[in-house]
Amino acid sequence: MNSPPLIAVVEYSITLLFLIPFAIYDYKRRDIPDKLVYLFLASSVILGILAYTDVAPALPITAVGLYFFISVVPLPLVLLVLAELKLMGFADFFVVLSLSIMYGIPMRYPILLASTNIPIPPISFYVLINALILQVIVHYSITVARVLRHGFKLPGGLGVLDKAYLLIAGWPVRVGEVVDKEYYTPLLVPFEREPGGVEWRITRSTRIEDPGLRSRVREFLEKGLISRDEIIWASYGHPLVTYIAVGFIVYILLGF
Repeated sequence: MNSPPLIAVVEYSITLLFLIPFAIYDYKRRDIPDKLVYLFLASSVILGILAYTDVAPALPITAVGLYFFISVVPLPLVLLVLAELKLMGFADFFVVLSLSIMYGIPMRYPILLASTNIPIPPISFYVLINALILQVIVHYSITVARVLRHGFKLPGGLGVLDKAYLLIAGWPVRVGEVVDKEYYTPLLVPFEREPGGVEWRITRSTRIEDPGLRSRVREFLEKGLISRDEIIWASYGHPLVTYIAVGFIVYILLGF
């Protein structure tokens, strides 16, 4: 009576089959091959249809439709807007959309260390919340470690809000790292002062990629106006899909 449907186990297996390599790609390259992303989306649609045929006889169509709407519309819509604003990658959006479709049907899902149940809200909510919690933990753990290593060094003349923004959005990092690694976006950019020297000014760009800012830092580095070991503040493009994969594993283990 409490056994989960076979399609739920198949969905778990297919999801892990895609998310584990996605997590590795995202961590190492901050990029996932488009073909794999679209294949995951297609698989999610097919499995979502199969799940619907499995539960349709037992549940009112209005209940299924409402559950599917809650699963598929709010989270993917928010992520689509963020992707359009270049605050995250489109692969993140498609992965969450795929999860929302695949797990958009209300049926009993197995939890390894808890009871089998119909997840409310849908699974995609739990997975994304877990991913964001993990990202916050990772981000501020690294921020604290780097502040302890490099010190809380900031340009003069910044107000309290500017300092708080730097502490929330980024962490201290060497200029050489910012130039060498594409997933860093400078939060401070250099300007030449008269009669000489360099002044660092704050920028509020948090795009996952902003080559213009990195090019400006590289230009000043090539001119010898700044050094590779100089400490500035930069935002870090976290591998969200990697966190999503961990969040999904947490869900199937604990149910939250």
